[in-house]
Amino acid sequence: MKKRYGFLLGSVLFAYWAFTHGTEWERVSNDFMKEDTPYGPGDFRMSGEQVLSMKLTNPEVTTKSREERSDPTRAEFTEQWMYSPSETANRRTVRILGGSLEEGVERRFEEPAQQADWWLSPDWNTLYLATGWSDRTANKPVGQRYRPQATQLFKSTDQGESWEKLRWPEDQNISAFRFLDAQRGYLIGWGPHIWRTENGGEHWEEIPVPAEARDPENERERFDLVALGQDNVLRMAFFDQARGESVIYSLPWGETEPRFEVAIGDYGVNDIAANEQGEVYILARKGRPTSLMPKEQLVHHPTSIWHWNGSQLTELHEFDSDLVGYALYITPEEGLLFDGVNEGSLLGKDVTAVSYDGGADWRIEDEGRSAQGGYYDTRTGERWRVAGYSLYRREIP
Repeated sequence: MKKRYGFLLGSVLFAYWAFTHGTEWERVSNDFMKEDTPYGPGDFRMSGEQVLSMKLTNPEVTTKSREERSDPTRAEFTEQWMYSPSETANRRTVRILGGSLEEGVERRFEEPAQQADWWLSPDWNTLYLATGWSDRTANKPVGQRYRPQATQLFKSTDQGESWEKLRWPEDQNISAFRFLDAQRGYLIGWGPHIWRTENGGEHWEEIPVPAEARDPENERERFDLVALGQDNVLRMAFFDQARGESVIYSLPWGETEPRFEVAIGDYGVNDIAANEQGEVYILARKGRPTSLMPKEQLVHHPTSIWHWNGSQLTELHEFDSDLVGYALYITPEEGLLFDGVNEGSLLGKDVTAVSYDGGADWRIEDEGRSAQGGYYDTRTGERWRVAGYSLYRREIP
């Protein structure tokens, strides 16, 4: 009887939300960021009509006209370096673009990079950007598994109009930002490593990581996931080889060392969301993390939503194996939003699932073929999606 009541309540809540907010996409632009080439929306953010985006780009390559070719039946590049994948990789860059839907975007910053991450403050004033670049034409040092990579760290306090290069050792990789505000936050890098700042990047303190997260044979080992909750707790997940299961460690702001929080068994953790009260929701897929499993073994490994209240771990819902989740959000109205793909469809389709009864019942929606870019704003409840050159918006409160 209790389960039936929960189903009815969840259905009523979703029906009320659908009636008051609607679930349809609204097209807000037909030529979103079309002027920046090569085309791609990048990792963009929206605030009203304003746009900011971090975009990793390949260099533009051009071909000779038929009259200029040595063999008119075969295409030829205009420059020799365009034939080399290594030379092409060396010319990749990261751009910060800014502007508006009406006036278009402009490049505000560009730097050579083959990998990058950024963080944008809620008021849109402060940006951090980390870049990584290595010479792909150079041979690896004798006895080394990887080529050296040069890392740089930049900061802007005027929406990317001007930039300061922060002091940072270039041999220390930065893969991700997890910031509370413009002054306080973490950097996560290979190793894995964690650094913390309390003064806007002026000084960094390295935080010790669990020994079980490291691989002595791989200096570029990573966590499976690092998430910062609304409770200001940094959580890191990794597969503990000794235990044979995935574990989650937590680091409340101000503490000096992560502590073991919970083990989730034979699952790979894809995302973690925590509310201000410290209620933790975990998106996980049955089986070891995908990096440890051959692709053909990922069939029939369903994705689940789990709840951790500090003392008890409970599985809330298991999705069909075809639905693979890659992100989990807490919506402004305390709903749970599952973001993923339907890998059972021929071309792969984006899907969302929403629950407003604590994860017991879910409304699954097909969002169509995979988008070129998009994101969900947990502060406003706006979901954005780019398909072709068109930008779409809808609300998931």
